Amino acid sequence: MIVVTPHPRFETYANQKVSIGGQNICFSTNGIAVTPERPTLVLVHGAGGSKLDWPQSWRSVAEATAPFGLPSSTAVLPGQGGQALHAHPVIAIDLPGHGGSGGLSLPDITGHSRAVTGFLQALNLENVCLVGHSMGVGVVLSAALQSSERISSLCLIAGAARMPVTPELLEGLKNQTENTVAAIARSCWHKSTPEHFVKTTRQRMMSAGGNVLLDDFTACSKLDLRAKLSALQVQTLILAAQEDRMVKATEIEAMAQAIPMAQLQIFHACGHFLHVEIASEIAKKLVAFLGAQI
Repeated sequence: MIVVTPHPRFETYANQKVSIGGQNICFSTNGIAVTPERPTLVLVHGAGGSKLDWPQSWRSVAEATAPFGLPSSTAVLPGQGGQALHAHPVIAIDLPGHGGSGGLSLPDITGHSRAVTGFLQALNLENVCLVGHSMGVGVVLSAALQSSERISSLCLIAGAARMPVTPELLEGLKNQTENTVAAIARSCWHKSTPEHFVKTTRQRMMSAGGNVLLDDFTACSKLDLRAKLSALQVQTLILAAQEDRMVKATEIEAMAQAIPMAQLQIFHACGHFLHVEIASEIAKKLVAFLGAQI
């Protein structure tokens, strides 16, 4: 069991590391003590991302971020909505080769999912709700299919069991990285989203590096877990945006129909980063889902 004592400076929790098979996994916590009685959320980011892709108030110490809470009427702010999650421990990780984890990236989803299951084992986490975004959906699905003994539920955001990637996009990442990343960043957000968020996404993806991006999108292109979904035996919350330009809502709907214990909600007027664009609403849906599991 891990016990994290809340501290007024959330930076204390921003870059902890654990070694798994010689690979460091960097993670942050929100300062809430882990206990077996309540679900612990483990957040898994998408392609070219890191733990910074999650709203700050979801992944930071409660006392430090409480002053940044804003009403749900505030349009698009990354610190929005975290207070709803402060009854639960939240751990955000950087996948191998991403963010503070370092090391080499992996060109397949299975490798990342093994890192996640290894992380749960290394920290002796039980009663875990794995939350994945985009590529992270494939990672947490694969992890749950490998071994679900520590995983009590899943939350799948803007991702599917199959996420086709065009050869042209892979070629663009290889030979015209900057222009291709700019196009991806624009597609990640709803048309009404302020340019600041598009720019930040572009900068973060470029800082990940061309090799990491190519590995991530190659991994997505090879992903197809559709035939295995009927074996998934954990409660699953699926959240999607109708206007998502990165992962089609039809792929997500098909996944929801194939998972035995799945509930699907599709949102409007938001995009691929709906957990940031409507963070407060997504956090409340997640808390209600977790409450139903207790």
